[in-house]
Amino acid sequence: MSREELETAFGNAIRAFQTGTDNFDQAMADHIGINRTDARCADLIDQAGGMTAGELARAAGLTTGAVTAVIDRLEKAGIAQRVADPSDRRRVRIEATPKLWEVSEPLLGPLLEESQAIIDDLTDSEITRFTDFMNRVIELQARHTERVRNLR
Repeated sequence: MSREELETAFGNAIRAFQTGTDNFDQAMADHIGINRTDARCADLIDQAGGMTAGELARAAGLTTGAVTAVIDRLEKAGIAQRVADPSDRRRVRIEATPKLWEVSEPLLGPLLEESQAIIDDLTDSEITRFTDFMNRVIELQARHTERVRNLR
């Protein structure tokens, strides 16, 4: 295969992975009974170990008004909660509740379990290289996401 063909196949695989991730995330959100934006925000909160509403708005690319509605829905669903910030009681942080993993683990767990077999087939060097690649792509996407948002 030529370099051009390899790069095309690689790009197509990344696009298919993104589509598969979107489809799986939508199926999880549907099963849990929340919309995709709320699911994405719940994941952002969980990844960060909690954040303020303003931080969530920036991370999700939403207005502060939209994030307030998201937080209200996540609280109603029982998967996130507002808590006083221990470093500044005037601020409120949003944290995931144990229910988030109670409802998502049965759906996500089997995928993670099967994924381990794929990871087990990789050498430490391959995992390191792939992790470096992913981190570089994540940084690239973040930069270009901001660029596109600033076009408004």
